[in-house]
Amino acid sequence: MKKKMGAATCIVHAGRNTKEQGWMVNPPIYQSSTIAFPTLEDLLKAEKGYSNNDLVKPYELKYGRYGTQTNFALEKAIAEIEGGYNTFVTSSGAAAVSTALVAYLQKGDHLLMVDNVYSPTRGFCDKFLKKFGVETTYYDPLIGAGIEKLIQKNTKVIFMESPGSVSFEVQDVPAICKVAKKHKITSIIDNSWASGIYFKPFDHGADVSVIAVTKYLNGHSDVMMGAITIREKKDFLTMYQAFRYMSVNAAPFSSYMAQRGLRTAKIRMDHIEKSALEIAKWLEKKPEVVKVLYPALPSSPGHKLWKRDFTGAAGVFTFVLDKKYSNSALGKMLNDLHYYVMGYSWGGYESLILPVDATEIRTATKWPYSNNTCLRLSIGLEDVEDLKDDLEAGFKRLKK
Repeated sequence: MKKKMGAATCIVHAGRNTKEQGWMVNPPIYQSSTIAFPTLEDLLKAEKGYSNNDLVKPYELKYGRYGTQTNFALEKAIAEIEGGYNTFVTSSGAAAVSTALVAYLQKGDHLLMVDNVYSPTRGFCDKFLKKFGVETTYYDPLIGAGIEKLIQKNTKVIFMESPGSVSFEVQDVPAICKVAKKHKITSIIDNSWASGIYFKPFDHGADVSVIAVTKYLNGHSDVMMGAITIREKKDFLTMYQAFRYMSVNAAPFSSYMAQRGLRTAKIRMDHIEKSALEIAKWLEKKPEVVKVLYPALPSSPGHKLWKRDFTGAAGVFTFVLDKKYSNSALGKMLNDLHYYVMGYSWGGYESLILPVDATEIRTATKWPYSNNTCLRLSIGLEDVEDLKDDLEAGFKRLKK
């Protein structure tokens, strides 16, 4: 019996086949719209494989919009890393979320959506799905098996995000997936924080995993991409049809770039985890800080679940300042930082800082820090002492 690969080894070798790649180490860029078929028989075979009446075969060429060998290589790699049957790479993480949802929802259906969800996902539910007759109920991230009380006869999907990308509660994914399975409901999880490296959703019962490849898997702040991975073959046609008709395919060059980043994702995340944990513990001791929301800290919501289910912690977390500061005061702190960039996203090589406020995007649970200023950090690859010194100087400017 072949020994199971370690995580770092899997990351390096997943999806690679040097023979298929012309003996090149990296899959080349197949930048094409049109696929040439040598015979009518080949063309008709490809057409049949992509029809709605036949089970589509993964990784077959027909037209550039459905993917080229460059996309397929990345899809195979992510599917292997996540432990799923097949992956579809999309033009953004948000596109992956919306495509996964519409694959399983239609008019008259009910969706259970976690309350700490990424705000564009909430917007998609409230502004788009609602318009097409899909009802959304938001639930407490820490509800666990209690979610069964919220299930309706028409509930078709339970969507999780663990941890949440602003408030960082960790969900009891196995308990929720067990309830979903009992009621024949599809369970989908946004796994962007762990990116398939530190959390394996299919091992914990999820049906579909969504990742913003933009973040840690690419890791260099130069690609917009998402990935949808299905656990079982039975879901392939359902997801493929949504992927095809939403037309959210990723560009081949972006897939090539993401593959380059992916190979170093494990060592980057391991380095970032050490730095993030050191900074989070340092922040806990600062008089200006009243709370640090980081799953790896015992004081953070869902820490016990993180310790049980995860193998590591990403470098993104939020800390809460001792009071609500004006934009003018906060600007004095943030505008002159040297190593932290103010910007959205996270998971790149550079450190980021961003003011966040979950007050307006929580409806099932109350955000307890509405009277405080909250800042989200994404720790990068810089020296940790430089990052701490930068924040220390920022705190001094803030207090002035």
